[in-house]
Order: sequence, then C-alpha cells, then structure tokens
Amino acid sequence: MILAFRGGSSCFLLFLILASGFAGFTGCDSKQKASDEPPVSPWVTRGRAVYQANCIACHNSDPHKPGALGPDVFGSSKELLEARILHGEYPAGYKPKRTTQIMQPLPQVKNEIDSLHAYLNQPGK
Repeated sequence: MILAFRGGSSCFLLFLILASGFAGFTGCDSKQKASDEPPVSPWVTRGRAVYQANCIACHNSDPHKPGALGPDVFGSSKELLEARILHGEYPAGYKPKRTTQIMQPLPQVKNEIDSLHAYLNQPGK
C-alpha cells in the first residue's frame, strides 16, 4: 500500500504512525519493561493504597520526600508507625524529624499497619 501526503507535517504524522506500528510488531512496548522488574508483594501493594488514601494529605505522595505538613516517612519502623497512627505519640527515645504535634491518631488504619510498614520499607526503592 502506498500513501501519498502533501506537506511536511503529513509526512511526519505518517512516520509516527508507521513507527508506532513497527514498535508494536517487534514487541517493543512497556509490558516488556514491567516484566524486568521484581514482583511486588501484595503487602506492598496494599500498603501503597493505604498510604495514598490516608497519608498524602500531609505527607508527600513519594514517601522519600517531606510533605507540606509531615516529614518523609520512608523507612519508618513498625514501632513508630504504631505509636503515631494509633496514639498520635512518638515511641520512647525517638527523636522526631519535626517537632509539631499536628498528626492525630488514625484508628481506621489499625489493621493496616503491617501493609503500610511493608510499603514504607520495600527494598530497592
């Protein structure tokens, strides 16, 4: 099949269409990259959902970075998560990254601390 277009932009469009078709034909797509990554634990997946639903209002959506109100939380211990989430306190002897006392207890997250801990401590991130 021969297609004839007039003008430079039409030729560029044809090139993009043909190039994208060739990439799909040869198997060059994002699925291949995803299979190269290690599988994600269901705990980590659940913890990410819990974090996104309950924590990003104050903490950054990327737990490695500080948020508007709360500090970065990647690598938080289970003891710290339990104390802050369930009681709004710090564990004995813990030196907080920020001295504010803004965070209120989140009792609705009580049964999700293990998954949240898994997400915030996933290796390789």
